[in-house]
Amino acid sequence: MDEEISPKKPESLRDQLIRLRLPLGIGAVSILLVVISLVLLIKSVQTTTPIKFSHSASPSGEASGQASSIAVDVEGAVARPGVYRLPAGARVEEAIKAAGGLSSEADVDQIAKTINLATKLVDGAKLYIPKKGDSPASNIVRRESTVSINSASQSELEALPGVGPAIAQKIIASRPYQVLTELVTKKAMSQSLFDKLKDRLTL
Repeated sequence: MDEEISPKKPESLRDQLIRLRLPLGIGAVSILLVVISLVLLIKSVQTTTPIKFSHSASPSGEASGQASSIAVDVEGAVARPGVYRLPAGARVEEAIKAAGGLSSEADVDQIAKTINLATKLVDGAKLYIPKKGDSPASNIVRRESTVSINSASQSELEALPGVGPAIAQKIIASRPYQVLTELVTKKAMSQSLFDKLKDRLTL
């Protein structure tokens, strides 16, 4: 006779819970690991040293060709006659103060009549302060006639000693200039002529 096969014992509720919990537990652990990895990744990004960008310095006023100061020769009845560097756009009053103010020889009446203290000075100017006893003709502010090589007209350039139409045209054609010596390096005039005129030239 064939041996009778006994019916399979029904799975208990406890066994079912264990069997169901096992894949759930594995899935929970996987999710937990993913969450931990994301948290660590975010912290790593937040603690990364930020990139620093360096900025180059802006060009200076001198690099752009704009003069920041002028040279002025102050003579006559001042405490310390001489050449002084003043801010561009300085006025006669500032030049006198830079030279130590008026001396005891100053002719105050003539100064009041002939000198405008508010006059703006240019590079290369010569300022004379009248002394007591000076003749009326000398009691004036004398300034060397300076010519801007960047803005002067051809007729103004031709008024300079030794500068004719041809040289004036060369000067204009070689503009702009950053320094006076470029008149020579750009072959607008000879070195000998430049040496004679440099005190009467300005940018």
